[in-house]
Amino acid sequence: MGKLLTIYPQTKKVLISILILVCLSFFVAYLYYNSKNKSEDPRVVHTKMQFKEYDKLMKKGNFSAALPILDSIETTLQSTPGYSESYEMGIVYNDKASACLSIAIYSIKDSLEKTNMLKIAQQHIDSSIVIYTKWLNINKNLSKEKLLINITPFFPKEDIAFKGKNYQNILQKRVDDLLLAQKECSRRLSVSYTNLGIIQRHLYKQDKALASYIKAIKLWKDNYTARNNFNVLMGNEPEDRSIIDELFPPEKNKFN
Repeated sequence: MGKLLTIYPQTKKVLISILILVCLSFFVAYLYYNSKNKSEDPRVVHTKMQFKEYDKLMKKGNFSAALPILDSIETTLQSTPGYSESYEMGIVYNDKASACLSIAIYSIKDSLEKTNMLKIAQQHIDSSIVIYTKWLNINKNLSKEKLLINITPFFPKEDIAFKGKNYQNILQKRVDDLLLAQKECSRRLSVSYTNLGIIQRHLYKQDKALASYIKAIKLWKDNYTARNNFNVLMGNEPEDRSIIDELFPPEKNKFN
């Protein structure tokens, strides 16, 4: 028989220390995310999981199955006070446009059917642009205090949905979301204009596509999708990005 692995006392101490650190890390992460989830608005918290399911379906190429999920999210947001005109609706319509655009490009062979699907995609993207623009015009420069004042009427404390919940934490979480949206919605709007440009290019409206890409780049200069599409339409080579940019594009995780 071979010799059993000998673990020296010093090595054992190191291994125990590492194990303790790992356990502590998991515990802290659990507390953080558990607290964060409890602070979500219970009226719309399930839409967070639905957005994740949408992302999974899109990555699998199951574009048609993604649309009903977005319809469900839209119904929830439209019927929940404080959300029907918020930036989340812009996300929904941009995602609907992305699904329809993907169906048109990858799933439809008939040219007339493809054109009709592209037009539906454009209707959705137009809606997202209107919502983002209106939301930014109203909310972009509001203070934390003013945002809290504005949302409080849409969060009636007596609502049964908040029973047994930490009402103040839910309010604060919503304000934090809006503060983040103040920074992110310009980039989200840039993504919508990029999608609009792609739709217009497939509808052979090249001049309009160029104008949409220019708007997208002005809103977010690091929007490489818009920049490369613009370069291709202008007859130039796509930009050669560094390996770091490829792996860690600016604000990569900021969009839905």
